[in-house]
Amino acid sequence: MTDHYGLDDPTVVRLGKFLQNAPLTNGTPAQIPAGISELLAQAITNYTIGLAWSQENQDWVELGKWEAMPDLGDVQVEEIGGGEAVRMIHRTTGLSVLGENYDEAWKALREKVAAHG
Repeated sequence: MTDHYGLDDPTVVRLGKFLQNAPLTNGTPAQIPAGISELLAQAITNYTIGLAWSQENQDWVELGKWEAMPDLGDVQVEEIGGGEAVRMIHRTTGLSVLGENYDEAWKALREKVAAHG
């Protein structure tokens, strides 16, 4: 993924500095350590443009792809036809779905698993 906020981006640097002592509604400052605050700022700014860090891919990926992984437990995700479709298999139940993209497949899988009971 090429279009993402890097740690050295001025927006990330400014937000990271703010987050170190951001005023909170409970009357205290956030007290987030330097280094962590910049990583958090990077995650926040990239989230605003629809990206999240993927430990699996070691890169920024679309939120839909990132969100597809954890909630239902063990889900296998495959791109089919060079990325023309996405297949998801819920390993626990064996249920599978096809979608044109990650968001569509994830929605269909959640609905199918919920209906399965």
